[in-house]
Order: sequence, then C-alpha cells, then structure tokens
Amino acid sequence: MHPVMASQYSAGGTATRERRLAWVDAAKGMAILLVVTHHAVMFLAESGQAPDPVVAANSALASLRMPLFFLASGLFAAGPLAASWRTLLHKRVAFFLYLYLLWTLLRWAFFTTVPEGVDPDDSARLEVLLWAPLLPGPSLWFLYALAVFSVLGKLVRRVPVALQLGATAVLSAVAGAGLLGIDSFAWTFMARYLFFFLVGCYARDLIERLARSTTPVAVVFAAAACVVGAGIAVALGLRSVPGVSFLLNVLAVVFGILFAALIVRFRVGRPLVALGQQTLPVYLIHMVWLALVMIGLRHVDLPVAVQYLAPPVLAVALTAVSLLTHRLLVKAGATWLFALPSRLAYRPARSAGGRSPANARPAA
Repeated sequence: MHPVMASQYSAGGTATRERRLAWVDAAKGMAILLVVTHHAVMFLAESGQAPDPVVAANSALASLRMPLFFLASGLFAAGPLAASWRTLLHKRVAFFLYLYLLWTLLRWAFFTTVPEGVDPDDSARLEVLLWAPLLPGPSLWFLYALAVFSVLGKLVRRVPVALQLGATAVLSAVAGAGLLGIDSFAWTFMARYLFFFLVGCYARDLIERLARSTTPVAVVFAAAACVVGAGIAVALGLRSVPGVSFLLNVLAVVFGILFAALIVRFRVGRPLVALGQQTLPVYLIHMVWLALVMIGLRHVDLPVAVQYLAPPVLAVALTAVSLLTHRLLVKAGATWLFALPSRLAYRPARSAGGRSPANARPAA
C-alpha cells in the first residue's frame, strides 16, 4: 500500500507509536467517506434528488474533506522528499501519475457507455480526456495534485519552512477568495490545499501534540467553532474575502484531527482506522458503482426523507462494494490497476555483490 493511502509505521515502531498514529488512518477513513458522500450528492443533484439543505451541507464539508486528506498525505511525505530525485520520482510521482492517467482513461471509456444525465462531470467528453494531462478532471485530480506537490516539495525543500508555509498560506487565502483567475477548478484547489500538504510535511510533531491533547470538550468546541464560523461567513457574505475560506479550512482540519484522535480511543473508531488503510481502491472504484446505481435511481421518485438519507447510505454501501471489487480484482491478478507495473516500479540500489536484495519490493 502507498504511504498516502495506507498507514505505514516504521519497522521498529513501538505499539505506543502505532496507537498514536492510528488517528491518521481514522482521519483518512473519515475523509474518504466524505469524498464518496460528496460525489453521491453531486450525482443525486444532477437528477434533482438532492434537497437544498443537503447540497449546502455538502458544500460546507468542503472545508474538511480535502484539506484533511492533504494534511494526512503530507505526514507521510517528509521521508520521500528527503530522498534522492530518482527515489521520489519512482515512489511518488510515477505512482500517482500512472494511476491518474490509467483511471482517467478507464473512466472515460466507462462513461461513454453511460446514458446522458447520469454523470455531472461530463467524463465521457473526448476533450476532457485529451486535456487530462494538463487539466485534471473533477474526480481524479487528487492523485494529480499529489504528484505535483511531491515535485514542488522537493524543489523548495531548501527554502526556509516559515517562508514556504507563509507563501502557501497567502496563496490559499487568495485562491479561496476566488481571486486567482485560474480557469481550472483542479489547479485552483491545488493552490488552496498545498499549504496543508506542507504543514503535514513539516509540522508533524505539532500535529501529533494536538492529537494527543484531544478531549470530548475540545472536539465539541472545535465543531462549534466550525459551525459558527461557517454560519457567519455565509450570513455576512464573507466567503469572497481573502483569508476567510482559509481560516474555515484551518478550523475544520483542527476539528478533524481532534475528532479522529478521540474516536480511535473507542471501539467505534476501529472501522474508520481499517478504512483509512484502504482508501486508494475506494477512491478509484466508487464512481463507477455510483454511476451504475444512478442509472437505476435517476427516474425514481424518491420520498423527501429518503433523499436526505441517500447520500450517507450510498457512501457506506459504495465504500463496501468498492473494497469488495478491489479484493476480487487483486485475486484475479489485476494488481496493475492499483500499483505500478514492476518494470516501472522503484528498484533499490544493487548490493555490493551486484544483486538486488531478494526481498526487495516496490515501495508503492
């Protein structure tokens, strides 16, 4: 499993350290559920089956889902960024770009067979496929962003950390206010969320101290701050003011860390931890199953109560089906759908005897 999508503890790590890092997997599990829910709302809204309050709540959760995901990614990126360019390009950049391009092609081929009105992203358009290397599509841009962030992180590694974080915080504030003028939502989001990736890279100790300090009172207070902050921003029309969306993202990420660190202390948090170790297949597969479900649902007159319940129910069901699909594909030998082929994967340096270690495996 890749470090962004699955927990990786050091070989000599203690049980205490593993428990302390379990909250990262819980955070990723929470984030992927929010991503699947977001896509479910998008598809339901396309067929007029998402009530306005559900759409509004889904928009508000944007402050949490991707910033938290990028923060978790950054927590595991410091090691690769400190390695050689060859190692970084193989273990992260090639890995993410391979999956991005492969699944962009697969999804395009799939959505060309889907009836019109099902896909809100227009993934079947040929121009979307042709521009994909430069303009990432709505549902796979996260992988593209991780490849770009890895290269950027390596390029600026010798720049003082305070300058990196300060510059990307300003960039995030400006992009969040819609002032960049970039005609690409994916590149705009990358400008907004690079800060959180770098925070994960450089502030791991601070983040872990925050996680260890969690209490039920702290979680409630952070949640209230998020709700009140978002409410004030919407009521007063402040979202277009530079820095407001950025501060809401920061509040949401603090809540996400505190909540994840708290829930792993209880048995109810175990499913989130397990899910956080398998987010890659869910991210790649769930859109296909969602489209198939919507082919059947789009002409159904859902009761209002069902419309409110549909997004979370679909999120859980699609996550489970995606994990099952992944397991079946791997058993069938289709590992190339989720990992670099061996000829492209990272190979460690040969030993003094001229032979690679027998147990060497691609880092992905």
